Amino acid sequence: MKKAIYLSLILTSFLLLSGSAYSEDYSSEIEVELKSTYNCAADHLHIPGVIKNKSNITFEKIKVEGRAYDENGNLISSTSSWVGSMNIAPGKTATFDLEFLDITGSVHDKVKSYDVKVIEVEKASH
Repeated sequence: MKKAIYLSLILTSFLLLSGSAYSEDYSSEIEVELKSTYNCAADHLHIPGVIKNKSNITFEKIKVEGRAYDENGNLISSTSSWVGSMNIAPGKTATFDLEFLDITGSVHDKVKSYDVKVIEVEKASH
């Protein structure tokens, strides 16, 4: 029993450390276009955008990560989200809206730059 639990922990650790159970990285096949930032009614910073599938295969899901930095390039906050559509065919687009729950009030003034990148892509299984 202990041996089975130990092997399970090793496998789980391997999958977590590898970052993904998928063998191919398709993030370079996704174009990211950012839209104007805004603050919602709760005063959270939002970074909306559009991704475009530049590949010749359909992606089931795409996850993006946004990072906000201060004037010295120090990370203030990061967040991630799946894009709003599933099964994104070649040449098609999908929207996303990253919400920074911890960037409110005076913290907005500290944000001087931000970036968004694709961090996970799942190929459609059909």
